[in-house]
Amino acid sequence: MHNSTLKIKEYTEVDLEQLQDITVVYCRLSQDDGNAGDSDSITNQKQYLGDFAINENLQNPIYFVDDGYSGTSFNRPAIQKALALVESGKVRNFLVKDLSRLGRDYLRVGQLLELTFPTHQIRFIALNDNVDSTKSDEASDNLLPLRNLFNEWYARDTSKKIKAVKHAKAKAGEKICAFPPYGYLKSPDNPKNWIIDEEASQVVKLIFQLAKEGLGVYKIAKYLRTQKIETPIWHKVNRGIAINHQAKNDDPYAWVHTTIASMLSKEEYLGHTVSLKTYKISYKSRQTKTKPKDEWLIFKDAHPAIIDQETFDIVQQMRKHKRVQKHHYDEIEHANLFAGLIFCGACDSKEYFCAKQKGETNLDHYKCSRYANVRRNCENPHYIRKNALETIVLEDLKKLCQGLQKHESEFVDKLKVKFELESNHEVAKLKRKIRASQKRHVEIDSIIQRLYEDTLTQKLSDERFRKLTTNYEIEQDKLKNELVDMKKELAKHDEQNTSIQQFIKIVKKYTEMTELTTEIVNSLISKIVIHRPENIPRSKITIVEIHYNFVGELDLDELLGK
Repeated sequence: MHNSTLKIKEYTEVDLEQLQDITVVYCRLSQDDGNAGDSDSITNQKQYLGDFAINENLQNPIYFVDDGYSGTSFNRPAIQKALALVESGKVRNFLVKDLSRLGRDYLRVGQLLELTFPTHQIRFIALNDNVDSTKSDEASDNLLPLRNLFNEWYARDTSKKIKAVKHAKAKAGEKICAFPPYGYLKSPDNPKNWIIDEEASQVVKLIFQLAKEGLGVYKIAKYLRTQKIETPIWHKVNRGIAINHQAKNDDPYAWVHTTIASMLSKEEYLGHTVSLKTYKISYKSRQTKTKPKDEWLIFKDAHPAIIDQETFDIVQQMRKHKRVQKHHYDEIEHANLFAGLIFCGACDSKEYFCAKQKGETNLDHYKCSRYANVRRNCENPHYIRKNALETIVLEDLKKLCQGLQKHESEFVDKLKVKFELESNHEVAKLKRKIRASQKRHVEIDSIIQRLYEDTLTQKLSDERFRKLTTNYEIEQDKLKNELVDMKKELAKHDEQNTSIQQFIKIVKKYTEMTELTTEIVNSLISKIVIHRPENIPRSKITIVEIHYNFVGELDLDELLGK
């Protein structure tokens, strides 16, 4: 760079409030135009424009640089700052290499050139396009809108091509993200493959373990901050994996709950490649929306796993349940071990956890969320104390674990017989429904064919044909969705043997159980149903129904031969 242009400073290095008659020397490079960092293209733009500004004796030239930003959006830090100075009347000249550097939004660029800059009496110069607002003529003015329109068309066309390439790579199972998730590194042998980052992967495991133990995302973030564990971006920056200038000004331990929530939902930690989860609402915007999960592309066992399936599933189940934190909830003795698992036996609604303390007495309890609700009234007036429920559940789990330890073979055989009897009935019922739906689907095809033939022979008007076929097509779509659901349900019955083995495997982990923990409860239990108390002279007995993961409700006395 010439010595003369070295005198020009970046806008971040100057007190702009003290300046008037500023010459904005604007440079931009998108990610699709070049490499990261202060690339050669940015350097060339600076030199080219800087030389011009100095040779033309333009007052107070200042560099405004957006490196790595698309021209389709004006949500860029440097251009935003420059335009703010324009609106405040501090800018005399606005200098760019060409119109596309200013932006590729036809309407926004047109507004700047035809309204904003003239209103503030700003000289606008686009060197390569031979545009100078002080030397304009009718012919060149007429060409400006066409140039802007072409720049926008180019951006749209480029966006479509990039999207097509990414989709093709994703469908081939390639990883299309720029950087692997925290916990992984690109393989030095093949950047398309991921290897485990030993240091970061330990933090990922810690986060999942804390979530499994019942900590919410806010508490996990707080714990990581107190342990002075570097955030993912600082971990990358300090190891030269990524450069983020903004991160260097932040607290390196500033974990936030949104980062934790995002990590806990990533199936990549199971060893899967997950692509096309989001889409951009427009090529002009960076804003993205999440697609329905059935539209994601998932390739299993594509790289080493950091988290096992069991842990991941438990954490997902726990995160479905809202864990409110207020009143006494933060105290250990008021912990809600059964968050999201308690249901009313009368109306099937979830039960509220009510933390209550009276003097030295813990009065935590559960009650139906619809009881005493005027609009959604439930007739189940039960009230069960948390400590009583914990005792019931703990005794049931102890009986299960100890009984399985002594009579595993007999227990498994009885469980298989139980599920075989239940499954045979359900499978037969499902198969009948599937056959009926498939038959009706074929019938509708035949009906539509006959209607089409009637239209050709003019027995049926086009309008009537459209109305009839629309209704039949709606019915057919509904049948398709029902068939998919029923086939999934049928597949679950086929996997019943596997479910029993998974259940046994989890139970064996807790043979020495002495107290309940959030991890134990969520590993073993899918839901707990509290029924209306039975009135017995001088007492009320509340029936508690425990449903276990993989196997549902169990009669332990029958299965354990008691």
